[in-house]
Amino acid sequence: ICVFKIPGREIPIVHRVIDRHDSPETGEQKLLTKGDNNNGDDRQIYQELYINRQMMWIEPKDIVGRVQGFLPYLGMFTIYMTDYPLLKYALLGGVGLVVFIYE
Repeated sequence: ICVFKIPGREIPIVHRVIDRHDSPETGEQKLLTKGDNNNGDDRQIYQELYINRQMMWIEPKDIVGRVQGFLPYLGMFTIYMTDYPLLKYALLGGVGLVVFIYE
């Protein structure tokens, strides 16, 4: 599982690697990824986001990290905070209250 960033998109993407291509001539490595919620591989995403050229693989320069652990459903928390801004403010208020009480 890797974290990669495509030019033109601010938020990094976390998907698993399903194929790796190593060029014997240049030693260059390219990766193909797939999201769990996608029917096919991520080539369609690459094409939509990387407007200036045809992109069929991601390269090592696109990778910003790799997954070291696993926290199931953590992404749902961020989605809820985006969809329900009052939840975000309530959480921040609660953290502020706890800090205020314990200080």
